[in-house]
Amino acid sequence: MNDDAFLTGHKIYLRTPTDEDVIRANWHRWYNDASVTKYNNHGVFPVTIEHELNHIHQQFQNADTLMMGVFDQETDKVLGNVSLYNIDLINRRSSISLTIGETAGLSVGIEAFGLMIDHGFCRLNLNRIADGTHEKLATFVKMLEIIGFQVEGCGRQQFLRDGNYYDSIQFGVIAEDFFKLREARAGSILFDSEKKLNSAIVAASRS
Repeated sequence: MNDDAFLTGHKIYLRTPTDEDVIRANWHRWYNDASVTKYNNHGVFPVTIEHELNHIHQQFQNADTLMMGVFDQETDKVLGNVSLYNIDLINRRSSISLTIGETAGLSVGIEAFGLMIDHGFCRLNLNRIADGTHEKLATFVKMLEIIGFQVEGCGRQQFLRDGNYYDSIQFGVIAEDFFKLREARAGSILFDSEKKLNSAIVAASRS
């Protein structure tokens, strides 16, 4: 595992991505891949390495954004990225986003979300973290309930793709619920083992 790891889970760690990460990995290609961008707003215009480097550098300059690369602990391969954005320290709230561009296990996305909200609530002192996603990702949203998120509503006709409109699922978690859940798990929102986390994910996906 890289010595620069900032947040560490069971299978992954998060750290600030470098230019080398973007250049040597498939980073910019994720946003040109129709299978990766199927249920988000990317994939409309082609993305080059230069475009993505400029975008990442801009994110680093934004005081209201915290972007982390998602890395495999065993191989140090970059799998994707996760961000807290629109961070509002007055109202103590933030949005959250995730891209997993490489083939990865079930737990990777949940771990990335879990690590970021833990940091958001414990170190940034946020009270609410929320976002929305495509209705076709309802199973992933169901999995997010494992770490305290709740479905809060529906954004009607939020996405237009191939001539069809799709709704968005609005989901969020507040600090009070997060800390209760973390305390019940002996201080770890992601459970004390990968096995327990994976079991919870499988159960959620089948419910």
